[in-house]
Amino acid sequence: MRITIKLGGSILEDAGIRGRLLGEIAAIVTRKHEVILVHGGGKSLNRRMSQLQMEARFIDGLRVTDEATLGVAVMVLAGEVNKKLVAELGRPGVSALGICGADAQSVRCVPVEGMPGYPEGIGFVGKPSKVNRDFFELLLGAGITPVVSSIAIGPEEGAAQHAQFYNINADQMASACAAETGCEALVYLTDVPGVMDANEKTISALNKADIADMRARGAISGGMLPKTAACIEAIDAGVGAVYILPGADGNILTDFITGNLTKGTKIYEY
Repeated sequence: MRITIKLGGSILEDAGIRGRLLGEIAAIVTRKHEVILVHGGGKSLNRRMSQLQMEARFIDGLRVTDEATLGVAVMVLAGEVNKKLVAELGRPGVSALGICGADAQSVRCVPVEGMPGYPEGIGFVGKPSKVNRDFFELLLGAGITPVVSSIAIGPEEGAAQHAQFYNINADQMASACAAETGCEALVYLTDVPGVMDANEKTISALNKADIADMRARGAISGGMLPKTAACIEAIDAGVGAVYILPGADGNILTDFITGNLTKGTKIYEY
């Protein structure tokens, strides 16, 4: 099985939880499954910005990314967070390679500023538009696990745009990687149990229509808005199923890969 796994939120910050999850990923890779690991790092970025006396601002769950924020985002996400994950995956014997979208032009994007449905003044925020599948096939075929940070480069049109970095919502980055590399499943490891109903109970399964209805009723808000939008984009692009799973729960990835999953939310087409 080829799967994309997205790691983010507070579970990325917790060394114990992070180490256990990376151990489970290592076990999955050892069993000859192919994994693309996509990560966020918003809390690390917020912390670094605070140290630099910079304000972190969000609109509809998306980070406002001016030029100064972008510079820190590249440093933190494509640098310290990415390389820490690569090093920690190496301990159990995984051959991992940390990349951002600029490496081998692996992920290109288009700016979301001015796009319908996106807020004004969001800055250097992009939406993935093209994934270099050949590059990912090369890595996976060589037994290398790509560790992808949520930084991409702009569209090909115009020489001045070739080197422009954009901050990408990590959920959208994971969705694009899963869809464009032919993954059978996309797994979001989060710090919440899954998608919750009005009584704050986890909904075990939802289809696209259910998600659209919940969004229209305002039953989904905050960071779950871009996450569920990314889920639908992945489903529309051919990914078989998307899972929002509680990363802090022991053996959650093992249960997923062995078909014994009883927690979280599965999102499917119909």
